[in-house]
Amino acid sequence: MKTVSGKTFRALAEEPANAEAAEELNGLQVRRRLGLLKGVVEESKASDHPDAALAKKAYTVLLELEAAAPAAVNRITRHPTVGAWAWRTFRSLRGRGGERPARLGAITVAAAVASGATCEVRVLLDDDGGLMLPGLGRLSPGGTSEDIEVAGRSLRARDWSAEVDPTADAPGWEALRRIAVGDGFSVVLDDLDPYRWPESGRVTSRVGPGALATWRSLLPEAWHVLRANHLGVTEEIVAIVRALTPMTAPAEGVSSASARETFGTIAMSAPTGSPVWLAETFAHEIQHAKLDALMHLVPLIRYERTETYYAPWRPDPRPAHGLLQGAYAYLGVTEFWQRQHRYEGLRGRIELARWREGVQAVLDTLEDERLLNDAGMSFVEGMRTRLGTVLAEPLDEEALAAARQAAADHRAAWEARHGASDR
Repeated sequence: MKTVSGKTFRALAEEPANAEAAEELNGLQVRRRLGLLKGVVEESKASDHPDAALAKKAYTVLLELEAAAPAAVNRITRHPTVGAWAWRTFRSLRGRGGERPARLGAITVAAAVASGATCEVRVLLDDDGGLMLPGLGRLSPGGTSEDIEVAGRSLRARDWSAEVDPTADAPGWEALRRIAVGDGFSVVLDDLDPYRWPESGRVTSRVGPGALATWRSLLPEAWHVLRANHLGVTEEIVAIVRALTPMTAPAEGVSSASARETFGTIAMSAPTGSPVWLAETFAHEIQHAKLDALMHLVPLIRYERTETYYAPWRPDPRPAHGLLQGAYAYLGVTEFWQRQHRYEGLRGRIELARWREGVQAVLDTLEDERLLNDAGMSFVEGMRTRLGTVLAEPLDEEALAAARQAAADHRAAWEARHGASDR
């Protein structure tokens, strides 16, 4: 797989948002995902896996479906869990693990349903008899036959049949709900797929009607904030984000996360409070997604360095990779508050003051401790160009003093847990 262009590398480092760079990253990740599906088939054959013939058949049908209806099939193959399954299964095959290549059949069935095609596919039912169709929903067939005739949304096997409606639940069928965010953009709320997040213990089960109503209400409100004051961020989100995965809420506030394995997914706890804070979450997580995708292609740190360091936004010591990820994400946060603080009063000014100083301190650590390779040094130099603009934003002494106190309190709490450190 090719790497990013020099133009995109510079844009990711130096520009607050760049839709063209985000599109290039997304395209590279999609090609990687398709390559992994092919890799699963080839590795199954090379390792003489019992599923090899089933995986090859499913992949052959998938390619035929794609040739006939590329847009519909691409909506399935671009769903983040397809890439997560393919990557996990490919690694499992290399390591003689327990993942089953025959699960590729479920992807093919989903593609057939999405495209309205007719085909025959053999699938692998889960241990509980269910069948997850990535990007669409989960089926509980009520039978055991795994040879399926697909005719559009109708599925028929020897001892069961079902109608699959991607937009609504039905007996034996749970659909992944799609949330209209705004301007024709929508995301899947993936609360069913077992591959929706690398750590199963962090995600929640099926979202109920009341919580779903909150998601449907607050997401468009946050989008309105982003569209009004952060247009570049919305363009990057449209280019990359395909799904949201509900995760367990912390004792206080909200949580959010991104993961390289599930590129295109943002995990977050149920949205609460002001839509501005949800908008900030998107500005934060799209930075993580971009850097994850870039660092998969271009190493930026010296991975032989295993020391850990203080980060002003985390309760735990962080390695070089974590420091750079945090600095990049919070650079996006500082730029968010640079644009937004005039509408939010003192709280917004405090956020801007605190995180811009935090980003500067972490970039200093990365450079002073020589944690970056040459590409990383170049990338951080571009980040400093952006940070300089944020640092030049005039702020009042009240906001600056409150930010310094919050930073000092965080450092004191960190040192109480981990000991004093000059790193």
